Amino acid sequence: MTPPQPPPASDRRAADRSEDDRAAVATFALTAVAAVVGVGLALWVGYHETPVPDPDAGFTTTYGPGWDGLLNQLAYFTTQSSLLVGVTSLLLALRLDRTSTAFHVWRLAGLIDIVITGVVFNAVLAGDDEPIGIAGMSDLLLHKVVPLLAVFGWVLFGPPGSRDRRRVGLALAVPLAYIALTLVRGAVVDWYPYSFFDVDAHGYGFVLAMVGAILVLGLLVAGVLAALDEPLSRWRGARRS
Repeated sequence: MTPPQPPPASDRRAADRSEDDRAAVATFALTAVAAVVGVGLALWVGYHETPVPDPDAGFTTTYGPGWDGLLNQLAYFTTQSSLLVGVTSLLLALRLDRTSTAFHVWRLAGLIDIVITGVVFNAVLAGDDEPIGIAGMSDLLLHKVVPLLAVFGWVLFGPPGSRDRRRVGLALAVPLAYIALTLVRGAVVDWYPYSFFDVDAHGYGFVLAMVGAILVLGLLVAGVLAALDEPLSRWRGARRS
């Protein structure tokens, strides 16, 4: 009786690729769910909870509870970066082989922005009094879980395409546009989402210095993504071969 033969190497490679693709889809889907749930909880908080004004703020305007509080959650960089990561991750979960420049620009912008979110919040903004309940769950998802999942998914599954200078430039325009719109809106409505944007309390010199620091951080993140893009792409290819 002839002993069973092992499957051909080509079949094993195809099976490995299939398992890798399933893992990629699961990771991207989990990232999208975490981002959507986190943003949804943040919107719930904005609608239901009464904000506590910062006594050191240079403005007195508040939003919420109600629809104004819900919609104002969209003014936070955390919310916007999480939505970018969530949408692009969902698109990858639905189809992995996305090659369009538009997709890669938004994907790269989401990665840069969510890393900025994680670093700035956990290093600068997080205080000793952590939120609890629904607000605490939203905080955990948007400031810790989503940034970690986004980086984890990019390292393991890509997709590559972070070295293209045009894409990097367009991606960096997203946080720059956010900063410009936030400062203009803040001057009009007398409200700023973050204390380091509070022109009334700190003046334009301090605020512009902070803006410069954030942009430098964005450039560093983009540089790291670009530097790692090719070696990680080779590593992923070798893992699947």
